Amino acid sequence: MMICLKSFQRNTWQLEKIIYDGLINRTRTLAFAAQYRYNSSYPPPVTGEIKNRISTLCSRYSPSRSTYQLQFNDFIKLKGRLKRMRYGAIIGGYVFGCFTFASNSTLLFPWLMSDSPIMFLGMEGVDPMFVGTVMTFISGVTCALVCVLGYRDITLSIMGSSTKSNYYEREQDFQRRLNFYRCTDSVEVGFSDDYYGDKIKDLTDYRYWIRVQQIKHENSLKAKEVQKSDS
Repeated sequence: MMICLKSFQRNTWQLEKIIYDGLINRTRTLAFAAQYRYNSSYPPPVTGEIKNRISTLCSRYSPSRSTYQLQFNDFIKLKGRLKRMRYGAIIGGYVFGCFTFASNSTLLFPWLMSDSPIMFLGMEGVDPMFVGTVMTFISGVTCALVCVLGYRDITLSIMGSSTKSNYYEREQDFQRRLNFYRCTDSVEVGFSDDYYGDKIKDLTDYRYWIRVQQIKHENSLKAKEVQKSDS
């Protein structure tokens, strides 16, 4: 009976101690919160040097925004669609340029239909058909170049202004992250490497690409340390 009573008293004392410690900790927490809220001198003021350091770190490591309207997987899919459309713009622009020039070349340059050699750019005895072929090719290349430079803006504008702005925000953040993690050491960069991240199709590929670049950085640092130790 005495043993049970002592055990009960010991357990009761331990329980009271736990409750007491909890109350003490809660009181300290409330006092800390009150001091933080009502005391203007706490926390200490942020100086200009600290602000500049925070701004530098955020601009280098952190995205410009914490959340984006366009999800990463949707951005990668849209990026892939635009990449496929680029090839269509090149082919379509070239064909359109060649066809347009060939249809109007006889009206703009009647001497192209001449059967006799002509003088072209100070050169005598030039075949008009050869000149027409070269000019048609140049027209096709020029039109293809114009289509490549403008197809993305036109396509995104058709999709909507919100989609266009969200895509460019995501692309800017994505390219900045690739530039930060990319290993630029010439020893570690090979022809088969995905240097610009063109093979990234989803978030898993993006993480794998980052890990590969980190390994390249580690190998580069190890090689430099070995060179320093040898020298």
